[in-house]
Amino acid sequence: MTTDTEVDDHITSALLSGNTYEKIRYQRHAFLRQSIPRTLMLQSALLGLLVALLPMYGLFPASVAGYLPTTDPTVAAPKALLLGVVGGLFELLSAALLVGAALYRLRRAPLSESQAHRVLDVEDFARYVGLGAGGLAILLTVCLFAVGLGGGAAVESYVGTAGANPFADSGLGLPVVAVSLVAFVASVVSYYVSGYLSVRLAQARRRGE
Repeated sequence: MTTDTEVDDHITSALLSGNTYEKIRYQRHAFLRQSIPRTLMLQSALLGLLVALLPMYGLFPASVAGYLPTTDPTVAAPKALLLGVVGGLFELLSAALLVGAALYRLRRAPLSESQAHRVLDVEDFARYVGLGAGGLAILLTVCLFAVGLGGGAAVESYVGTAGANPFADSGLGLPVVAVSLVAFVASVVSYYVSGYLSVRLAQARRRGE
């Protein structure tokens, strides 16, 4: 477990080093300051939540069937799933931007001050899109599916409060199983890309780049 002293030492080391990117990174004010590999790892976990929607849908009690377009997750395309799809797209966009930023750093190292600022602008934007907007959309989707696990009474209560059935057919023909499958592949890819970039970026730091 990383202690506050270790974190402070790392920040001090970065500020005193000759690495322009690291110095500017710790001087900037940002709410989300995770490294690129760490961010990709978190996004992998968020995409994993979309994978969980498939077994959640399959576990809906029989009392929820009246609110579903079909109980078969291979063809069911509920409206609540659309929010998760949007969240997943945000994660993919964010991941692409982060990977691009990391590769730019590796190929253009050492970065000038202006280059470092541009890269960090892209990283900050990507984190807010992925961990912020995308993460919120995915968590809300999981919460809606959790309502279904509560049974027909829970769904009826939600419909009475919200005025809409979150499991009504979206009409887009995008089934739960397809979304979960794509999310699974994206989650695994994000996980391994995170590990790869962690090694490459660590090697670059040791070389003083």
